Amino acid sequence: MKTDALMTALARGEESAFEELYRRTSKTVYHIALAIVRERSLAEDVMQSAYLSVLRNAGSYRAGTNASAWIARIARNEALNVYNKRKREESVDERERPELFGTSRPDEYGLLVDLARRTLPEDEFTVLLLVAADGYKRREVSEMLGMPVPTVTWKYKRALSAMKEALKEEKSASARKKKEGKA
Repeated sequence: MKTDALMTALARGEESAFEELYRRTSKTVYHIALAIVRERSLAEDVMQSAYLSVLRNAGSYRAGTNASAWIARIARNEALNVYNKRKREESVDERERPELFGTSRPDEYGLLVDLARRTLPEDEFTVLLLVAADGYKRREVSEMLGMPVPTVTWKYKRALSAMKEALKEEKSASARKKKEGKA
């Protein structure tokens, strides 16, 4: 069943469609939220709010439109609301205080996402995660984010180049620290 059909079923009150809809869209919703709020725990909160909003507003979904894009826009709006409310609050970096996040150290995927989050502008970060991590085609990302396909392609290539450069810098900084530690 396609995402649009699942959304239509949910709009008709078939709650069983929600689980599959969530399974298909949750990574995208999470990455959109993370791109905006830039904190894992806040991104998870945004996901919860976004899906509650999807459930509340399922009846207003117009069948035949892009359900994934509709859900992505809800997630983006929820994330922007959280971001604007928390602008003035101080955030804690997971790498600096991992014990606050229940880990002794972040995983490698988390480190890459964190590096991308620190290195890339919001739009490039979102495009990179949707294409590389979630596996969406650039055309689909174009629809979700409301930007032309060539722009998505350009932002994706820029993000990849910036990440390659940032990884080189991280490796050389790490090598310098190791060398200084031995000296």
